[in-house]
Amino acid sequence: MNKKAFTLIELIFVIVIIGVLASVAIPKFSGLSDNSKEAAELSTASSVQTAIDACHGEWIINEGSFTCGKSISQDDLTDAGYPKDGTLGDSDDNPLNKILKNTTSDVWSVSNTNEFRGPASNDDKNPVKCKDEKPHKKPCEETHWLYNKDDGTFTLTDD
Repeated sequence: MNKKAFTLIELIFVIVIIGVLASVAIPKFSGLSDNSKEAAELSTASSVQTAIDACHGEWIINEGSFTCGKSISQDDLTDAGYPKDGTLGDSDDNPLNKILKNTTSDVWSVSNTNEFRGPASNDDKNPVKCKDEKPHKKPCEETHWLYNKDDGTFTLTDD
């Protein structure tokens, strides 16, 4: 007698194996969304800090008028050569538009002139739940980015 099909027991066994593999794999992939939000926010924050440093560098080497970022001019800088509060972006809807030349910063928000929130820490866009560690090393719902115009730093804080 030639066997040409799977038996019911063999099919059930395969389904059970697939179920076990799925129960192990699903928890591994559930945190990928939070990880991608954190990575996107950290990447943008790094770009902002680099742009601030580049703007300061332009201020150091140029004595005349110049433009840094997308449209920050000499008049938009402090006496120390860093962008003034409120000059990193055009509006609350585009808070990083002026300092970054190529950005889609619509996932970022600004609560005042120097407190910024990105995709992982933005209250309006399903923020990443914070881990228990303090101070926070990654962006999450209890953190924000603080811009200090005196020394040009763009740092994560939970103040």
